[in-house]
Amino acid sequence: MPDIPPSIRLPNTDAFRPQNLWETVQAFNQRLRSGNLENYRPAPLGFPQLDECLGGGLRAEDLCLVGGMQNVGKTIFVLQVARNLAATGGVLPILVCYEHRPETLLHRLLCLESVDNADSPDPQGVTRDAIEKAVLAYYDAHPSREARQGLDLDWLLANVPGVDRAWYRLREYLWRLWLVAGDGLETTLPVLHEYVRMAQHQGFARIMLIVDYAQRVPLQPRLGGAELTDHQRIDLVMRGLKAIAMELGVPVMAVAAADEAALRRQRVHFEDLWGPATVQYEPDVAIILNRDALSANSGEQWVRIAIEKNRHGPSESEHRVRLLGRQYRLAKHGTPVRGVESHQWERLRMKSDADCAQGSGL
Repeated sequence: MPDIPPSIRLPNTDAFRPQNLWETVQAFNQRLRSGNLENYRPAPLGFPQLDECLGGGLRAEDLCLVGGMQNVGKTIFVLQVARNLAATGGVLPILVCYEHRPETLLHRLLCLESVDNADSPDPQGVTRDAIEKAVLAYYDAHPSREARQGLDLDWLLANVPGVDRAWYRLREYLWRLWLVAGDGLETTLPVLHEYVRMAQHQGFARIMLIVDYAQRVPLQPRLGGAELTDHQRIDLVMRGLKAIAMELGVPVMAVAAADEAALRRQRVHFEDLWGPATVQYEPDVAIILNRDALSANSGEQWVRIAIEKNRHGPSESEHRVRLLGRQYRLAKHGTPVRGVESHQWERLRMKSDADCAQGSGL
């Protein structure tokens, strides 16, 4: 196809220039010959029931939203996904967290990795509280600055049971997991874009960008000082995250906050995520977490995980998994929840009622 003439105000780059179908076929053949098959290799999340519904995991160019109530385990879920990707070694996860610093996430990873089998009847592991108490006890027993130089990771490995086991596992992927402290003023969409490009420049062929959470992503100041509403800002963030996924050919996973009505109802569905219609249209996958009533009766913590949007396979799929809150870990396997017991039955009924009300003009 010819170059874009100066009279056409379109950037003269391959990204904006139209392709005829023959050019698309040629580019496709070249990609197959080169072995660049990333669109054919889903990035598995490490939760078998989710991966099965997703056809193996998230694909290049996918935008996946993770929603739910406050403190239901959304950050635990995405950190565990990042850990699963790093541990298998096929995909580099870049976790940009606007809620916690990397050192906090390291504590959580030590607790997570200390559990031998999260699916066992009585899983045991290190807690953040145990690490903190050991550190404070050491400080109290060693008041001088010189004596405190002996407190480091090696001391924790030797003195806090389970930390050595966690470190043995964690050290296997030290260079395959990137953690970023998101800044609510500076870590904008272009900065997220550059993190992915940096990883590509360093030779990582497969990357997943994970953002915790989407509504905290700041926008660059607008010329003229025009203020955006919350819905306008979220709209631009959602479009920007999807643009990163498509332009750079990587899956993007982002935690998303729920609106006030859902928080009052204590039940979140995909339609309840905070923001404009873009929040419903842009993502390819939506994973929703809710508390499970089993927690109140068993003395354990249980979470329901549902796929409520899925462009690659079935949706309205739901299962319950045990949450080890003190170890910041979800069990790998869950139990399917079907029929009227499923939150998806309630959700579909609510959607049907809304459609009927809209059709009747109410």
